[in-house]
Amino acid sequence: MQEENVKQTDIDEAELVDQNDEADPVHTSEEQMRNEQIAEERAEERNVHNKNDTHDEENFAPLFENNEAEQFRAQWLEIQSRFVDDPSASVKDADELVANVIKNITRTFADKRTSMETQWKSGDVSTEDLRVALKRYRSFFDRLLTLES
Repeated sequence: MQEENVKQTDIDEAELVDQNDEADPVHTSEEQMRNEQIAEERAEERNVHNKNDTHDEENFAPLFENNEAEQFRAQWLEIQSRFVDDPSASVKDADELVANVIKNITRTFADKRTSMETQWKSGDVSTEDLRVALKRYRSFFDRLLTLES
């Protein structure tokens, strides 16, 4: 009886090996692609989670005040719509608009940096205050580096 169990186990294992040898290459590559996609999604989730942790440390003001972003978008749409009639002027206006947006963002970041600097340069500052200041700088620095070009 024991010998029959061993033989049956050997037969079952042999069938599994045969099935694996005959595995459909498309199925295997689909499975591999699915596993890679799952791994990518998990990495993205961790990345988003890490970014959220960074932003939780420091609440940043929006890059643009009030409805400036909408105004910039409206200006862009106007420039774009005039391209057919006057391409040269549209490109010139687009360049000026982009320059204005960059100046605006630069001013926003410079103001934030100045605000942080005043907090730690105000005189007698504890180590804890400096630790908090360094965390704020790290968050600010990370925000600068995550801007897409």
